[in-house]
Amino acid sequence: MEVEVYPDGCEERLEGKRAYIAHGDLANPKQWTYRTFRRILKNSWTYHLIHLAGPRISRRVAQKLSDMSYQKYHNDIQPASPPAFKAFAHQKFLEGFDIVILGHSHFPEEVEEPIEGRRCLYYNVGDWMVHRSFLRFTPPDRFKLDRFLEG
Repeated sequence: MEVEVYPDGCEERLEGKRAYIAHGDLANPKQWTYRTFRRILKNSWTYHLIHLAGPRISRRVAQKLSDMSYQKYHNDIQPASPPAFKAFAHQKFLEGFDIVILGHSHFPEEVEEPIEGRRCLYYNVGDWMVHRSFLRFTPPDRFKLDRFLEG
């Protein structure tokens, strides 16, 4: 399976609209501890250590770090999304993007904002574990923030 990874986000064209798509982990400047951790995690020395440790130990360490992060940031369902993500999207709209799609906050959100006569759309896809949310795109230009319902 071939997968392209864009650690800092990417620009795409969706039916003629300029879209910015990113995980969203760099959208909140107040998460400086996460940004520091990310910088440590995503460097060649760390990759080398992971390779030396092997998959068994690496997976165990990764699971422990993931559990700690989840307990710190995602145990309580937030009553509202962090404002930093909407502010980030607004800045991208001012840069000329029509659509901004993020994740990371684990809070599903859909916001329409008129900017300079354009209809700009911000989506946060939320998360699968709690909200079971996802974003559906149907060409030519229909987006729908949806939830998976078992049934």
